[in-house]
Amino acid sequence: MAMTDPVVAVEALWDGDTQGWFVRLYAITQRPSPHHPRFDEQPLAGFRHGSDLRLFSGEVPPWPEAAEATEKGRALADNIGVPFYFASPDVPDDDLPRWWDLQADPPT
Repeated sequence: MAMTDPVVAVEALWDGDTQGWFVRLYAITQRPSPHHPRFDEQPLAGFRHGSDLRLFSGEVPPWPEAAEATEKGRALADNIGVPFYFASPDVPDDDLPRWWDLQADPPT
């Protein structure tokens, strides 16, 4: 998929469903969206390495999906010259600030 808007960051986010936790990787682009007045997200990949049964069997942490998303996200960000952001690579949490929440508003 070709992106026509400037990519300003690559972000990894935890998400969850009835099967358990997984990590989504996004390109953050500079354009208004329903998510943010200045930025949008373009999905790049998703990483899941098992269900939450891993928690009960003592298999996690570490979370291999977080490690894979970090490795691939950081490599992509470095390749295109933008920051990589993952608010919580060690602990699943889907209620943390997004990359765009940490960006200063432009002067008016």
